[in-house]
Amino acid sequence: MAIRMGYEAELYTGTAGSTAATQLDIVRDVNMTIEPTTVDVSSRASIIDSNATAGIVLSMDFEMLNDDTVASVATLRAAAFAGTAVAFRSKDKASGVGIDGDFIVSVSEGQPLRDKQTLKFTCKPTSANRVPVWS
Repeated sequence: MAIRMGYEAELYTGTAGSTAATQLDIVRDVNMTIEPTTVDVSSRASIIDSNATAGIVLSMDFEMLNDDTVASVATLRAAAFAGTAVAFRSKDKASGVGIDGDFIVSVSEGQPLRDKQTLKFTCKPTSANRVPVWS
């Protein structure tokens, strides 16, 4: 069994509408959530509750160091402030698979007293441009 380490993963950003090509190499932690939503389709034909998939909730969070010499930091902050879409491409390794699509981002900034400043981005899919796919 091959165990994959977190540092092998890659995250890219770019212009909405196209596949992201700029690697975010100052990203620390990335978390993706893919969660099916369900609806109750139970009937009196069975005493067992039954569900069907109604959709998928997808989100991605990542943390970056607050480094204003990195152009992507300013770009992502501006996109969050304006509510505009940004392209993201994640991979579990250099030649691996992950999410590819356009997202709306929000940001929270951490300014701890005795630690590095960080930016935490929360990304939610948008259908305005490219709906995210697993590839």
